[in-house]
Order: sequence, then structure tokens, then C-alpha cells
Amino acid sequence: MGWDATTVLGLVDELRAHGGDLTSVEVKRGSGGCPDLATTLCAFGNMPDGGVIVVGLDEGHGFAPVGVGEPAALERGIASQARSAVTPAVAVAFETVPVGDATVVVATVSGLPASARPCRTGGRAYLRQADGDYVMSPQEEQQLLALRDRPRHDAAPVDGSSADDLDTALTAAFLSRARTASRRLAGLDDQTVLRRKGVLEAAGDRLTLGGLYALGRYPQQFAPSLAVTAAVVNPAGASDRLVDLAHLDGPIPDLLEGCLEWLWRNLRSGVRVSADGHNYDHLELPPAALRELVANALVHRDLGPHTQSKRVEIRLRDDRLVISNPGGLWGVSRQQLGLPGGKSAVNEHLYDICALTTTAQGARVIEGEGGGIGEARRALADWPAAPPIFIDKAVSFTTVLMRPSQSGAPTSAASPAPPGVIPDPTRDLGVPARVLAALAAGPLDRRALAERCRLTPSQARYALGKLIKQGRVEMNGGLGARQTSYRLTP
Repeated sequence: MGWDATTVLGLVDELRAHGGDLTSVEVKRGSGGCPDLATTLCAFGNMPDGGVIVVGLDEGHGFAPVGVGEPAALERGIASQARSAVTPAVAVAFETVPVGDATVVVATVSGLPASARPCRTGGRAYLRQADGDYVMSPQEEQQLLALRDRPRHDAAPVDGSSADDLDTALTAAFLSRARTASRRLAGLDDQTVLRRKGVLEAAGDRLTLGGLYALGRYPQQFAPSLAVTAAVVNPAGASDRLVDLAHLDGPIPDLLEGCLEWLWRNLRSGVRVSADGHNYDHLELPPAALRELVANALVHRDLGPHTQSKRVEIRLRDDRLVISNPGGLWGVSRQQLGLPGGKSAVNEHLYDICALTTTAQGARVIEGEGGGIGEARRALADWPAAPPIFIDKAVSFTTVLMRPSQSGAPTSAASPAPPGVIPDPTRDLGVPARVLAALAAGPLDRRALAERCRLTPSQARYALGKLIKQGRVEMNGGLGARQTSYRLTP
């Protein structure tokens, strides 16, 4: 991306709200010259999307722009570390950005291709977390190495298993749908259909891991990690750190339904007023998006032996819902998710099985066209709610949904609502138009504007930058000042 003062200050807002570095952003003050960045360069090299290093912000003083003395020398120092301190070398692009009286250097680190990972420094491989870099475990290194070739773990036979370990009702429904969907399978016996669809191994009587996971009576008997852990996480210092801790088991249809029941139980809901005056309960996040994102985590998780002991995890915090699964993307980038052509199944056989698998209520586990992420995006936009945040760390994939603030929770007809309920009058406007509509009522700071318009900080930053350049909005206050506000140009 192109960096300027507006985008840097928007990042400062995000860092302040988060209270520290982000997974994809490392901040350094740079007062003593070029800092040692070998572990960070290594960690970003191991991330599919790389990361950004910003030098000239003071984390100890609210990420205030303090600048660097010799930007050119700093860039040379970082470039030297990128070439010689990590193996293989990583590519870095630099931008020098004036922010008020300070000069900030932004170094964008490109992730290495899967064939070149893991990147190492000092003999160790590193990955990122929101609070910094950490040494990868041997299992995580094996995950990166396994991603050099298309994963086939879902087709691996499970020792000790057989067709007797399949759930009778789920399998009967699967066989019926498989025969209906293919004339080639219509006249075949059950055993042959199960073998042709990858539920049974090609030559033998054992279940495949994908077949067991999707249709097994109790998959966790053979693979305990094929489960989900869900919990409400209270703020630090609370008497009960985890609330409603649930360990969900069974095949994928049961896991999906169990996760959704847990979410319905723990998410907040408000009241909507329909056009005819009736009141309806309204969940804070759209059920259609939740279903698609949970199903995505279950079906696309890494099934390799190096992920044993790693489960799909759901964590509900005060401000966000976090859904994580072992393993990263395969054959598609994070930026392509939800777009036409942005489709690639990590587990081809499991995906094919789940496209013909239904829950106890008869609902499909997945629709089978690779459009789940796109559907989730549309559902969130129509609610409306902030778009999903995707974090691909190669060894794990995380989806974050920001929860509406309780003070801004929808409670009246003026709030956005599903079909049949009076919608938000700005719902169908583009982001810049929604910002203009919000500012028509008076000046707002960036955070209040983002909450009013249900935007992420980056969306608000982008819209404001565009509108300021067009002369339609003006900024009141200094660059980087906490009380800076925005208003319509008179």
C-alpha cells in the first residue's frame, strides 16, 4: 500500500486501541539508529502476507510519531539485515513518510513463497504473535514443510477403523445424496460408493481420516484433536477467567451445530422493530456469517500428524469473536478470499464429502461451490457489521469478527436489521457516503466515526483520507493528536 501521514496516523489509532504491536505490524522507536530486526524479518518471512515494520513511533508514549534522524542510513541497515541476517533472504520495500515534524520509515516485508519456508535466523525459525516474535516448535516447522506440496492428509487411512465406525443416519443421507448427484454412482452398492467418494480407503476396509471426521460415529476415539474448544474470555483480573468452557465432539455436522448453539447462547441480542410494529430478537452478529465461518474452520483445518493436539478454537471476548483453526491457506491468498476465483480447498476429499453431508436437521454442512467466505462478507455487510479480519500465519488461520459496542447495540427501528425490519438508512451507501451521512450531524473523532458507521479503523482511515483529498471533509486538530476530529467542509 502507499503510505502517507493519514495512513500512518490511522495505524497509530489501531495500535493505541490494541495497546501494542499487531500480528502484522512491528513498531520501533529507532532513537539509537538501526534496531536489531533479525527475528522480526524472519517471522514476517514465514508469514504468507509478510508484515510491516514502522520505525519512528514511540510505543512508550502512545505510539507518538517521534521520527528518525537518518532515514537513508536506517533503510540501508534494515536492507542489510534482510539480506544477511536471515536465510533465505527476504525482500523489503521502503517508504519515508513525513508525519508532522517527524519522519517515519515504513519497511514492508514480503512473505516467502511456501517452497522457501521456513526462514531462519541464528538457526531458529520464528513466527508472529500480536505481542512479538516467537520461536517455532518442531511441529510448526513440519507444518510449513508439509505445505510445499498439496496436503493429502484427509485421504490417509485410519488404523483400526472400519465402516462399522460410521454414523448410520449421517451415512445413509450421504449415500442418498451421492447417488442423486452422480449417475455413475447411482447403481453402485454402499461399499463402492463410500470408496469412490473417499470415505473408505481405495484398497482396503479402513476409513479415511476425512471420512471419519465427516461421518464417523465418534471420530475423537481415533483422533482426539478433531474437536472444538469454545470459551468466553473475561478481561484480566476477573474472578472467572473462562466462562462457559465447552469441549465439543462428534463428527463435523455435530461440531457445527454444537458451535452454533454455543454462539447463540453467549452472543448478545437486541430488539428490532418491524415495519408492522412487531418486536423481534436480533443477534449482534449475523447467523449466516457465523455458520459459514465456523464451517470453514472445521472443513479447512490442517489434518496432518503435526497438528495432533491442536483443535479448532472459538474465543468470545468483550470486543471480538475469534475463530481459529490449525493450518493456513492453500492455493489462495488472504486477499482473494470471498472473490470470484478465490477458491481452494485445503482438504479436497473432505470438502467433497462435506458437500454431500447434512446435519441432523437436514441442512448442508457446506454448499460446495467455494462461496462461503463471500456469503459471510455479504451477510456482515447487510447486517451491517464490520467485515471479517483474516490472519493467515501458515501454521494457523484466524478469523476475527468485531462485536458492536453495547452502547451502540441495535435496539430500535433506526438500527440496521434483517429483511422485514426497518433498516439503517445508510446501510446501502458506500463507505465514504456513510461517513458523510454521519458527519452531517456534527464533528466526530475517528474512533467515534468508525463506531457510528460500523467501520473498521482502516475503513474509516481510508474514507477520511479520500474525502479530505476531495475537499469534502476537513480535519480539526494536529496530526496524531488524540482529540483530532473531522467535520464536513463548510
